[in-house]
Parts: sequence; structure tokens; C-alpha cells
Amino acid sequence: MQLPVHIIERLQQLTCLPNTARVQFRLPDGSDFYLQVQKGSEAANAVAAEQVSGLIADADLELEMSYHTLKDITHGQLSARHAFLLGDIRYTGNRELAAALADLFSARS
Repeated sequence: MQLPVHIIERLQQLTCLPNTARVQFRLPDGSDFYLQVQKGSEAANAVAAEQVSGLIADADLELEMSYHTLKDITHGQLSARHAFLLGDIRYTGNRELAAALADLFSARS
């Protein structure tokens, strides 16, 4: 699954990201991917995000969910926080990064 452009654009506006972060998305259908996020210089305040198919061994955060959960979240039909509270998303790794991403994926009203 390719993340929509508006999600990548919102990700690039997050200020609380570490300088480098790797977020692994694990989907039961085998379409796993990860995001490689790299902060630029403080002056530019830019963040580069690249989505890569497959698995990465040293992810800072690993998110496991169904394809439908991810689709509903990226289309704004389901809040990531709500999905986590329902048990539809499981994570391991950096808790602060997980919280920042939950704010990124909020549902539209």
C-alpha cells in the first residue's frame, strides 16, 4: 500500500520526530513496508520521508495492523488512537514516536 501524498506532507510537518526514524508497517497480507524519515538541517526545518517495500531489521517503531485498518486510517475514516484503543493496532518500539504518528493520523469529522 502506498501512503497518500497528504499523509507524507503532514509527516514532513511534524516537529517532534528524531533526526532519523524507521517505522515498519506489518500487514497480514504480506504487503509490509517501512518509512525512512530523515530530518534536514534545523534552518531548513525539512523532513524527507521515503516509503520502501519490505522489512527492515532495526526499525525504531513497528506497527502491526490489517490492511483495512491502515486504509481506513489513511483515508481519515478511523483515528489511529481509536484503532489502537480498540486493539486494531499493535506496536513495539519508541512510544513517543508512536504517539506522534497517532496525532498525524486523525479521523476527519
